[in-house]
Amino acid sequence: MTRYFLLLLFSIIIPRAALGDTVVVENGDVLTGEVDSIAGGRLVLSTTYAGDVVIDMAAVREIETEGNYTLRLQDKRVVGRLASVDGAPVAITANANIPFAIEDLVLANQSKLAFTSLVREWDSRVDLALALSSGNSTAESYNTLIESDYKRDRTAHQITLLVNTEDSEGLKTKDQLDLDYGFKLFLSDQWFSSANAEYFSDPIKDVDQRISVGMGAGYQFVDNSFGALSTELGLSAVQEELDGDDEVSPAIRWGLDYNRYFFAKRVELFHRQSLLIIPEDDRGQVLSSSSGLRFALNHRIDTAFRVDLNYETDPTPGNEKTDTTYTLGLGIRF
Repeated sequence: MTRYFLLLLFSIIIPRAALGDTVVVENGDVLTGEVDSIAGGRLVLSTTYAGDVVIDMAAVREIETEGNYTLRLQDKRVVGRLASVDGAPVAITANANIPFAIEDLVLANQSKLAFTSLVREWDSRVDLALALSSGNSTAESYNTLIESDYKRDRTAHQITLLVNTEDSEGLKTKDQLDLDYGFKLFLSDQWFSSANAEYFSDPIKDVDQRISVGMGAGYQFVDNSFGALSTELGLSAVQEELDGDDEVSPAIRWGLDYNRYFFAKRVELFHRQSLLIIPEDDRGQVLSSSSGLRFALNHRIDTAFRVDLNYETDPTPGNEKTDTTYTLGLGIRF
């Protein structure tokens, strides 16, 4: 109960205007914040004073939310707001108030498909990995991934920067830089038009630079407190400098973005990829992807295992088709 007492103390300090959802625990303490999700017998409460707080549902007496959630009450699925009437929990839907027992609330998630008109701050994270070895051989490798997202009204922006370098015995054996920008304009809660730009360089593989700019359309299958899945398809113009040769080609681009949280948001599975189909006899397809797992140590720091893949069906002579990097590092969210 000590942690609940500390959370209660923090919530009292926060101005009332900042309060949103409330959770009353078994000893009568009232915790405030935003109910992120309920699953696996645990409630995740996002707060401004203690980050994401995980509460056992067995310790919850009442829940009140300002927004609607998709709720699973044993064998019933409804959409509504959680509230308490005369101390008893109810789900307030468009048609009726549905009473239920706390132990019958199996799952709750908040949809993020419909953007609000309020400005959302940049949501950013940095993954860092460093490896040093000495003895018979000396090697240093650095891997940095920076991701930043911003949403406002019905638009979304995403910036990703990957820097991957490796030095062995004084020789640079890997030198990759990949900078991406994506823009989405939602025409409905799920359909969106998109624009994207990417800069990639890998001098070790004779890719002096690859710049692609394109537009297309996409579909957001799901975007809620448990994860998101979206895909997009469009046309791009690709300018490449390969081993000193410069050429511009049209291309078809297919993008995929997926993430899913497990175990009360302690574990995150993610996969992001971009496929360029260049209809030239000596080019073919260019695939870049990043996949992995993150385990949260707290609401700001996690450990991340990531696999970064670059694949070309027709690389420049003397280079392998596939370049794979395995990374285990530290992630920081801010």
